[in-house]
Amino acid sequence: MYVFIDHALKTLKNLCFPITCCCCKNFVETEGLCPECWKKIKWISNPKCKICGIPFEIDVEAICPFCLKKKPYFDRAVSVFNYDNFSKRLILKFKYEDVTYISKKLANWMYRVSENDIKNADIIVPVPIHFIKRLKRKYNQSELLAMELEKLSNIIYEPRILKKIKRTNQQEGLSREKRLKNVKGSFGIDQNYAEILHSKTVVLVDDVLTTGATVNECAKVLKQAGATKVIV
Repeated sequence: MYVFIDHALKTLKNLCFPITCCCCKNFVETEGLCPECWKKIKWISNPKCKICGIPFEIDVEAICPFCLKKKPYFDRAVSVFNYDNFSKRLILKFKYEDVTYISKKLANWMYRVSENDIKNADIIVPVPIHFIKRLKRKYNQSELLAMELEKLSNIIYEPRILKKIKRTNQQEGLSREKRLKNVKGSFGIDQNYAEILHSKTVVLVDDVLTTGATVNECAKVLKQAGATKVIV
């Protein structure tokens, strides 16, 4: 009887509030992408840089020129898909248009490609945003992803360790050099939680990785505060 009622309620909910694709708004059976949008996403797999995870066009196991020129403070970065004209629509909706319900789906994809790294970590830390930006946006998308990853992994989620101590310009549209300069000195550690980092492996969560300037600056202050390893 209870099973019948539960099924009936779910059916009624789907009729009144049908589930739609995160990108195109076509009707789907479960939350996420429709088959057509799924095919348009460029999922990242090998070959890719051993450190920053940027995909290679040829099948080699190597380190990209940027990481060879200057090794990042983070130990490794893992991304789910390429940030291109199609996937950008999905991320911008999540980031700026209050489409926060897709955080669960995005985090599931993130967990799939980095399960071993997360399981062997000690703390999950989101990249923070400045409080003025948070007031305007009402949420930090990286925190939403990190909270979902905590549920999947049972690893401690700690959003108070990292702080955005300097308001910066938007990174999008800036050159690599300007991005690095823009975020330099903009993050700090809350000393009330600094001891937690000692000899720990940290999973640092952000929504988009382009030049890696933001996560690299975060990884720098995390390691200076005692973290031994940072996985982005």
